[in-house]
Amino acid sequence: MDRAFGLLLLVVYVTLIVGLAAGVTFVMIKLFPVKTKPDKPDEPSNDGNGPAGRLFRRAKREAT
Repeated sequence: MDRAFGLLLLVVYVTLIVGLAAGVTFVMIKLFPVKTKPDKPDEPSNDGNGPAGRLFRRAKREAT
């Protein structure tokens, strides 16, 4: 019986911690909302190595 009560208290404790975190998150979002439309993003730089914004650039290979 003692183990069951301890397990029940642990479940209640975890539930309270998660609920507190959710409540704090909710309040922070309401106090400091995110802009609905972000400013125009900066254009990616083109350093002359192909199209701008490429994720993986080709390696420059030298002729051997």
